[in-house]
Amino acid sequence: MTRDTSLSEVSNRPSPQQVLGAVLIPALAAAIGLGIASAAPDGGLVFYVATFAVAAVYFITWALCPRSHPAFLAQRAGKDALRGLGIGIGLLLIFLAGAFLVRYIPVLAGPVDSLLDNARYGLLWVTILTTAINGVGEEVFFRRIAMDYLPGTWRTRALISLVLYIAVTAAMGVPLLALAAIAVGVPATLEARRTGSLVSACVLHISWSLGMLLILPHLI
Repeated sequence: MTRDTSLSEVSNRPSPQQVLGAVLIPALAAAIGLGIASAAPDGGLVFYVATFAVAAVYFITWALCPRSHPAFLAQRAGKDALRGLGIGIGLLLIFLAGAFLVRYIPVLAGPVDSLLDNARYGLLWVTILTTAINGVGEEVFFRRIAMDYLPGTWRTRALISLVLYIAVTAAMGVPLLALAAIAVGVPATLEARRTGSLVSACVLHISWSLGMLLILPHLI
C-alpha cells in the first residue's frame, strides 16, 4: 500500500514541462501585457486591449489545464461569497485609510495616481469590467493553476505563487501594488484552501479592487 501510494504521488507531480507551460510562460505573458498597459496612454485603446489580453492569458491557460477546471465548485457558495465580501471590504478600509498617508509621499502617490487616471479619463464602465475580469483571472491563475501545477508542499507552492503574483503585478511600475499583492494574495490563498473553491477569493478580490478603483481617485 505504501509503495502504491508513493507511486501515485509521483505520477501526480507536475512535470517541468507542465510547470513551464501552465505557470511560468503565462506569468511572463501576463507581466508583458501589464507592462504594455502601464506604458499606454491613460484610458486609451491600448490600455484596455492589453489588460483584456492579460485576462485572456489567464482564462486560456485555465481552459488548457484540466487539473484546475473545478475551480468554482462550492457547496456553500453563498456563505463563501459573503465571507469574501467581508474580508474584501475590511482590506479596502485599511487601504483607504493608508491612502491619506500615501498622498503625502510623492514617490508612492505618483505611480498610483497615474494608474487611477484610467478611471478618471477612460470609459469608467470598461475600466470596471476589465478590473473585475482581471481580478477573477488572477485568482484562477495564482490561486488555482499555480497551486495545482507548481511542485512541492502546499506552503512551498503558496509562497512561489505569491512571489510570482508580486513579480507580475510589479510590471505595472506601481510600488504599492507589491504590498497590495501580498495583502490580497495571502487571504485569498487561505480562503481558496479553506473553502476548496475560488468563490470567496474572487469576491474578496473584486470587492477590494472595485472599491479602490471607485473611491481611491477621490483621496489621492
